[in-house]
Amino acid sequence: KASAAQHQTYSRHAGCGQGVDRHLFALYVVAQGLGVEAQFLKDFVGLQYKLSTSQIPQRQTDVSLPPAVLEKLLSPSGGFGPVADDGYGVSYMMADDRRTFFHVSSKRSAGNTDSERFKAHIWRALDDLRSLFENQD
Repeated sequence: KASAAQHQTYSRHAGCGQGVDRHLFALYVVAQGLGVEAQFLKDFVGLQYKLSTSQIPQRQTDVSLPPAVLEKLLSPSGGFGPVADDGYGVSYMMADDRRTFFHVSSKRSAGNTDSERFKAHIWRALDDLRSLFENQD
């Protein structure tokens, strides 16, 4: 429970632009604009992450429709490709207690990736989490 609560706190902070990656990227943009050389920022921006993830927003417009109508209009949207040639791109949306959407992508040319296998691992991890929370006293 404590871990889940801490994750929620980190997620809220990152969603408000308070994640360390956002600060470093902002510093990089400012340095570029000022013509300042900062090797550590160049190194940060040039990293090839093997796993790139992002939550998909559930609603991108403020609509005033009845909940039953909004539920039918919910779309898991699309995803994005991997940042690294031998990595994964994973977008996700936790729509509600019954619906969770994932989009897993990888390059077939990479011998070490398999989107279907990765997706199976996600579902197994989610089942483990469900068991953890359902079996608590």
